[in-house]
Amino acid sequence: MEIGIVGMKFTGKTTLFNAITGQRVAVGAGDVEPHRAAAPVPDPRLDRLAAMFRPRKITPASVGWVDVPGFAAGGSEARREATRFLEHGRRVDVLVQVVRGFTNGHGPVDPAREIDDLAAELVLADLLVVENRLERLAGDRRKGAQAGNPLEAPLLERCRARLAEGLPLRGLDMSPDDRRLVAGFAFLSLKPRIAVLNVAEEGIDAAHLAAARATGAEVVDLCARLEAEIAELPAVERAEFLAHLGIAEPALARTVRAAYRALGLHSFFTVGEDECRAWTVRQGALAPEAAGAIHSDLERGFIRAEVCAYDELVAAGGLAEAKRASAMKLEGKSYVVRDGDVLNIRFSV
Repeated sequence: MEIGIVGMKFTGKTTLFNAITGQRVAVGAGDVEPHRAAAPVPDPRLDRLAAMFRPRKITPASVGWVDVPGFAAGGSEARREATRFLEHGRRVDVLVQVVRGFTNGHGPVDPAREIDDLAAELVLADLLVVENRLERLAGDRRKGAQAGNPLEAPLLERCRARLAEGLPLRGLDMSPDDRRLVAGFAFLSLKPRIAVLNVAEEGIDAAHLAAARATGAEVVDLCARLEAEIAELPAVERAEFLAHLGIAEPALARTVRAAYRALGLHSFFTVGEDECRAWTVRQGALAPEAAGAIHSDLERGFIRAEVCAYDELVAAGGLAEAKRASAMKLEGKSYVVRDGDVLNIRFSV
């Protein structure tokens, strides 16, 4: 999974990227290429399992982060810049927009306007893609070229009508087949979007938070500068500092959890003396699909899964104890994996 960090200039985008990934990218440099890095997904449940099993290796799930260059609003040149930079966002799974909730000399603080402005840019970028494709299809028809999928043009016409009204494709009624048909276009306004309200160290302005939420976006509020400073502390000091500031968890955890919700993802675990590991799978995935997340051979040769809920395993104190307490179940191919399940896959290839 990749998460794209997008937004206007001077909102603290790159500062948030540094806080989340541990990088030290220069801020305010006006880069025209995105920054990329991977970061582990924090999960206290994995820490608890590791404390129980004391494995030789602990492997959290990982997420890729892409810091897309920021752009200014307004004007034809700014629009060309926005369209060019936002193309980087087509390759990510979810868009995290950083909006300014602090005063920095770059105009009044207006989170709702920033959210709406970016929404408009995404719609315009998608409209350009749709119109170009429809023009090409019309040209092919005039030349008598191979027609391709006959359902494509009518679907794109529906997309164009919605985008022309200034509305995102996210709200367009599309069947699973429709979504597969347009998947190659990687429409920006079809992607899940989360807003991160970057506030001052002094605290959040309730009016700004309310205005951001009034746009309908899911909003995560944080101070990116403070989070970046915290991320540079040793782990023990970091926990103490977070507690002192009254911050329940760092920016990475809250932002990733919001992205998981937006994409319909959750985690399951594998445990043992060799390794305790977290895996990411879509909500509603069946046991063989979860096995495939571990290795394709496990999905191909899936027989059944030994399953124990995280809470029940912790309460029992170990796998053997969970079996004695009948908390460990044998499940077949139709089992729907739940968030926090601990799985042991039985397979034969």
